[in-house]
Order: sequence, then C-alpha cells, then structure tokens
Amino acid sequence: MGGLCSKSAEGPPTLPRNVSKEEDLKVAPGNFVKENTGSFYNYYKLANAPLGSGAWGEVRTCTLKSTEEIRVVKIISKTELPQSMINERAAFHEANIIKKLDHPNLPRIYEFFEDEQNYFIVLEYIKGGDLFDRIVELKSFSEAQASQIILQILLAVNYLHSCGIVHRDIKPENILMNDSNSLSLKLVDFDTATVFRNTSFRKMFGTPLYMAPEIVKGKYNEKCDLWSCGIILFILLTGRPPFGGSDDEILARLKNMKFDFRDKIFKGISEEVMDLLKKLLEVDPNKRISASEACSHPWLVNLKESVEDIEVLDILKNIKNFRGASKLKTLIHTFIISKIADPAQYKTELAVFHLLDANRDGKISKEELVKLMVDKKLPVEEAEMYAELIMEHADIDNSGFIDYTEFLRASVNKNRVLTKENILNAFKILDQDKSGAIEVEELRQWITDDGSTSVRLVEEIIKKVDKNEDGKIDQEEFESLLIDTVRRKTVSGKTD
Repeated sequence: MGGLCSKSAEGPPTLPRNVSKEEDLKVAPGNFVKENTGSFYNYYKLANAPLGSGAWGEVRTCTLKSTEEIRVVKIISKTELPQSMINERAAFHEANIIKKLDHPNLPRIYEFFEDEQNYFIVLEYIKGGDLFDRIVELKSFSEAQASQIILQILLAVNYLHSCGIVHRDIKPENILMNDSNSLSLKLVDFDTATVFRNTSFRKMFGTPLYMAPEIVKGKYNEKCDLWSCGIILFILLTGRPPFGGSDDEILARLKNMKFDFRDKIFKGISEEVMDLLKKLLEVDPNKRISASEACSHPWLVNLKESVEDIEVLDILKNIKNFRGASKLKTLIHTFIISKIADPAQYKTELAVFHLLDANRDGKISKEELVKLMVDKKLPVEEAEMYAELIMEHADIDNSGFIDYTEFLRASVNKNRVLTKENILNAFKILDQDKSGAIEVEELRQWITDDGSTSVRLVEEIIKKVDKNEDGKIDQEEFESLLIDTVRRKTVSGKTD
C-alpha cells in the first residue's frame, strides 16, 4: 500500500482530486480512519475509571454502542493546551500519523472527535498491560525473552524509520503487551512523533531516563530511538535502569555520558547480546547502529516464529490464487481485516509475513518473494513468475510492495474473516444513523476522508448491489455482496 512508506520525499501539499472512477478509489486501512463530526458520547459509552492520565488528559476504555466492542479513547482537555495548539488542532497530529501506518507491532486507530472541551482519539484496546508492569512483575528476563521483546520493538522502529517517522518517546510505559500470557507487543503513544527527511531536530522531547545524550545537547535525528531501545534492553537484561536520580540529575549526566560495559552487572550476559547493547548505547549517534542494522544483528537475525514449509507454501498458493473483487467488496474486506477481525487469529500468517520480510522493513518486495522461493529449491525462472503473480494479486495499490494488511487480505481464508459477527459489525458501523441501511452519503464519507469521492460514483457503486432499487444498501444486500450462495443462509441467521 501507499501512505507514508511509499513516499521517497515530501512534496508540497496538494488539494484532493475528485474521484469519479471506481478504479481510482484507494484501498488502505488509513482510509477508514477519519474525524467523526458527531458527539463522541452518541457513539461510545465511557468507562468510569481512567486507565492512565497525563499532563494533557487521560486514557479510558470505552464501548462502541453499535457493536459492544471495547476500545480505548485518549481524551485531551483543551483547557490544558496552549491556544496555538488548539488553533492548529495539534491534538490530532498523533491520529494523522498512526492512520497511515500498517504494521503488526503498531496499534489500530479507528476515529477521532472534537467538542468544546476535549479532543477524543479512539484506538485499539490492548489488554495485556504495559512492559513497565511486566518488568516489575518478572524483575529480569532471560536472553531468549529479552530477544523476543527487543526484536518486536526494533521491527516497529525500523518500519517507522523506513516511513520517515521518528517516535522520540520509546519507553516501557509506551509498549503494550497484547495479552498477559505472551511477549507479543505493540509500540504506542505517538504524541511526540514527527516526520523526518534527512533532517535534525533541536526541540527536546521524551522521558529523561530513555533520552539520548544528543537530545540534551540540542541536535539529534531518528537515531535517538535506538538509544531508547538500548536503555530498555539494559533494563530487560539486568533488572535495573543504568542510572537513577531526578530528571534534572539524569539530564546533567547525559551531557557527559559514558558507560562502563565491564561492570559486574553484565556478568553472565553473552558476547552477542553485549555487542548489540554497546551498539545501541553508542554515545555518538553517527556511530550508533541504525534500526535496520539492529534488526539484522547476529543475536536477532535468526529469531523468527516457527513455521512449517507446508504452511509457507500454502499461504503463497493462497495469494497466487487470490482473485480481485469489486472495489466495494475489496474495501469492506480490507475494513474487516484491519479494523474488526481479531488480530490474534493471524499468528501463522504473521509468522510467514516475517519470514518473507527478509530486510525487516515491514513490507514485502518481489525480490524477497523470489529469494524465499529459490531458498525452497524452486528454479529461479519459476520463482520470478510466481512472485510476479503474487505481487499482481496482493499489491492492490501498485506501490511495488505488499504491506501487512494487503498480505492478510490475500492470504487469510475468507471464511475466517467474513464471519456472521464480523459482517454484521461492519454493517452496523457503516450504518451511522442506525436507519437499517447504508445511504449514499454514509458510504461516500466512509470511502474517503477528504470528501473527494463524487456522489455519482457512490450511486453507481450502490446500484450494483441494490437489488430492491431503493438507492441504499440494506443488511441483506450487504451480506449478499460478501457471502457466496452456499453460506448465505447461515450468515443471515435463517439456519445454523
């Protein structure tokens, strides 16, 4: 898919062009994330107790009334913001960054609201607590556990950096565990994130304990994120931070930062691990390892989820045999995969995605597909032909890469995604006014977030599935679009 990661350089802002042809409609998870001009409280029921709070607001769980799905909302109080940030609507900066990202170690975002008192950003509920709490619970981690954690963080950082985004506040509190029984995680909280293009920054952001020395010195770049990863790795391995003190004391120490890696605290840690730790905690950012290099470090390079050859070949065959559908069906299918279906069900597909993503930048190229198939003893010419077919079927926006959601859309069996519950929930979300049908303006606003899709095009799209010719899509027509004849009765609830 496109988005930030497909851009080689920032260009001047352009006005949205009017989309009047179905083939010109873009299909990406970010398309479905937009500002909801209604009242947050009309759509969500807010939990009484906050999960956490900060200088500008708080985070609470909330329940989407139409589907009973639990999400989280970041509530940012306008009374705590300077007028300049309110004028610029700076609170939505985070939402506008996250909506363009597509990676298994980054959170889903759904929508955002504004009223007279607050801004609301609605995000995925990640229920396993944060890494800070896990560290407090376990005290320290084995090298195997530490490698699982730090690799996922580095994969997220490498993807962000390949998209031209620096996070600037990576710390255990901003790393959420997907559940309490595993080390699967997501990097969250993009308040201080920003776009970079071969530039350096001067304004100080971050949390002192995890802040790179060059930030204190007043000139830094995206390599500051790697230092933060190094501090986290230090804590995982030793069970304690590298230094203590007040924020002011830590900032003063960072101005003349030196590590003694001969300290007895590192006794028993393997040479490979120490090598990565030293490269992450290199004081000179010009000598510090990059995210891409860190992901390919000898300690981490062979760390992959276990997946059988037959599973890899089956998924590649699914993608090769995948056939495109109407643009509306493709949009809804993508919406369900990226915003509704439980991401925990994609474990095998995720393992294959990581296996294919050889350079670990969060997307799959044709060259990576060819390499894997040649490694599996397929002749080069056959592998190239196979890869060409896979790219043709999966890369729906012709960006030259297969992003994570594109990969899932083509590889996951539709019967697992287009379930009765998922289809019904998708319909309820699209039927914003709860009228029992999806109307022209509801569909138009859902398809694009800039109002660029023409009314006539949306009317033509609806006409293709509007069997009773009332100019709307009712629930039965919606189901008929997505389900084959064999399964239609089951999903409509007429039979089990």
